[in-house]
Amino acid sequence: MRKLEGLIAAPHTPFTMDGSVNLELIPKQVETLLKQKVIGAYICGTTGEGICCSVEERKRVMKAWVDAARGKLFLIAHVGALSITDARELAGYAQEVGLDATSIVPPNFFKPGSIDALIDYINAVLVAAPELPFYYYHTGMSGVTFDMEQFLIKADGRISQLAGIKFNYPDLYMFQRCLRACGGKYDITWGIDEWFAGALACGAKSAIGSTYNYAAPLYYGIWEAYKRADQAAIDRGMAKVCKIVDLLVKYGGVAGGKAMMAIHGLDMPVVRPPLTCLTAEQRKDCADTVAAILAE
Repeated sequence: MRKLEGLIAAPHTPFTMDGSVNLELIPKQVETLLKQKVIGAYICGTTGEGICCSVEERKRVMKAWVDAARGKLFLIAHVGALSITDARELAGYAQEVGLDATSIVPPNFFKPGSIDALIDYINAVLVAAPELPFYYYHTGMSGVTFDMEQFLIKADGRISQLAGIKFNYPDLYMFQRCLRACGGKYDITWGIDEWFAGALACGAKSAIGSTYNYAAPLYYGIWEAYKRADQAAIDRGMAKVCKIVDLLVKYGGVAGGKAMMAIHGLDMPVVRPPLTCLTAEQRKDCADTVAAILAE
């Protein structure tokens, strides 16, 4: 079982002005991540507006990332959907085209009522992709908030492809217990960017996040400061992280993040409804401000 070490970006899905998927930008996204030493990409997740895309669109996005980044980045495809039929189709396609792993946010309308039901649901999807490692996506946004240590204990041996958890939940106590569960065999990847330093202190070895799309060197700097026990440098770095997250809160996480990609020459003005697109003035302010923060 491979354990990831480093930063994995959750890339945005680019759209044209008419709202269709813009696959032409994906090679440039890959190039941008590689320049920042990011080790992987988590495709069509929250930041990637995966649940706002059709199954066919998500398949096209997967294929574009494989074509541009296979062998260069560790590619995880989020295949969760309200329909288990859709989730199975996406998981099967992820295996077919050569992604490295799958991941699922569980259904958030009719939710699994127990950890056992969640395990059964996951296995019912993964039957379509039996060869790929699997990362469960634990996020409060889903409304499915089981204790993840107990999930790992119950899933151990029952989800044969289970590699770990994308841990997007503000509970470092639970995170630590997951790191140690089942003898520490599972890969627990931290997922809240603004708590990055805290996660490092608790033992995180990898992280998946949206701000690594445009600010990965900032986080690698914090990581190096942590290794040399330079608390002042950690504090300075995390102060910048918090300013960036404040900006995302101001402008909306996905729309603001897309605007910030302009500092790397990527124009991403469109988000899918029900999210709201920013004005040109707002996008410029967002990009200029994040550039100034990173230059401090």
